[in-house]
Amino acid sequence: MQSQNRRITSFGVFTLAILLLPGCIATRKFVRNEIAPIGPRITATETSIKENAERIDAVDRRAQQGITTASAAAAAADTKATQAGAAAQAAQTTANTAQTNAATANQGVTRVDTRVGTLETKVNSLDTYTVSGQPQSVTFKLGSAVLSDEAKATLDGIAGQVSGQNSGWMLEIQGFTDTTGSENTNANLSQRRAENVLRYLVSKNVPLFRISIVGLGEANPVADNKTRQGREQNRRVEVRTLRSAAATSTND
Repeated sequence: MQSQNRRITSFGVFTLAILLLPGCIATRKFVRNEIAPIGPRITATETSIKENAERIDAVDRRAQQGITTASAAAAAADTKATQAGAAAQAAQTTANTAQTNAATANQGVTRVDTRVGTLETKVNSLDTYTVSGQPQSVTFKLGSAVLSDEAKATLDGIAGQVSGQNSGWMLEIQGFTDTTGSENTNANLSQRRAENVLRYLVSKNVPLFRISIVGLGEANPVADNKTRQGREQNRRVEVRTLRSAAATSTND
């Protein structure tokens, strides 16, 4: 396009030079007649060149706009891709945290279930007490509820066995008499004997709430009341150590 402009400009200068040359044979009219047919073509050429230049400029503008739009779209796509990647990472982190929390919660539930199971076992065993070992007996003189030195020594041994244990046991104290005396007298006497045993054990740091007592009078003789030796054996207090099933299983 610039080459054509230079040619047109050169032609104009050449024509002007001819017109100005002194002594030139050609007249101005001749020159005008010669140039006249060329003028419209020059004008058309200039118009075409201008239109082409405008079209080229328009195409260039559209191309630049297209490039700008495409660049903006690519930048927006990159931004969205980056945001999507960050969101995916955040979602993965949240999922990992949720999974960890779920695992921790499951462990907590398992521990709670274990504790509940253990507690249920203990609760179910609260009322399940069995006699541990053989009952131990202390005897009394006829018509007396006073503890002898021998009886106190036996009770000291019982207190030593249970006083250091925190749970899972009880003591059951049952008082008895021989058949000497009335039934009512013997019932009261057996109760006093049991109470004296209770007081002595409590004085040896055996918890009171772990002891139950009862006076049974002439009931449940262990020997024949018709003999002196038999009656001596029947004038007694029996101490039974009871242990719960839960305490027994734990000790096992």
